[in-house]
Amino acid sequence: MTDTAACERLLARLVEAGWDDEDAEDRHAASRGQLAVEYLRRMAVWADTLGVPAQWPFFDLAVVFDRAVETDPVWVQRLESESGHELWEMSRKIVPDMFRWAALGDRPRQRFPDLDDPYEPLIQLFERGGEIWPGHGSIEFYLGSVPYRGIADRLSQPPLPIDPATLDALDEAYRIKAEESVAEAAARRAQRAAEQTQRPPK
Repeated sequence: MTDTAACERLLARLVEAGWDDEDAEDRHAASRGQLAVEYLRRMAVWADTLGVPAQWPFFDLAVVFDRAVETDPVWVQRLESESGHELWEMSRKIVPDMFRWAALGDRPRQRFPDLDDPYEPLIQLFERGGEIWPGHGSIEFYLGSVPYRGIADRLSQPPLPIDPATLDALDEAYRIKAEESVAEAAARRAQRAAEQTQRPPK
């Protein structure tokens, strides 16, 4: 049975995501990096639990969980139509399985109650602006890159908090550090300029 209500809730979140919001991408560079790391960890846990570690990091998790789960293209069609955004290649591969996973409803939680929702970090990453694309062994996004590493490394990684307060604090710390770096660079340039004007002519 398809959990249509869960798919509708996912659709509503993705429609409102900042797919083309470059300012949001800039503001949330640090938090999007943490979300990408946590996404890789959660997918590693699910891949290991379901016995398909070789398929990690990107695979159709819902299909592995239940090969009978239906793939309805209408959800992606509605997403692109209602958001006015055409998904990039990597999202076009991942988002359909996000809807398949939502269609499973509570079944994954009932079977594996101790495992975290695999796609929640990625949903929040999209909500905080922009898409992702594949690099050479990494997830790439504006102002950031997260290496896949090996699945063993991700399995040994402790869970990262992805609540809004923590993510906002990461972004604020990144903003302050970036501003301090700019100010320090400007001060160094001013100092060099002052030293040059004080030198006697040859």
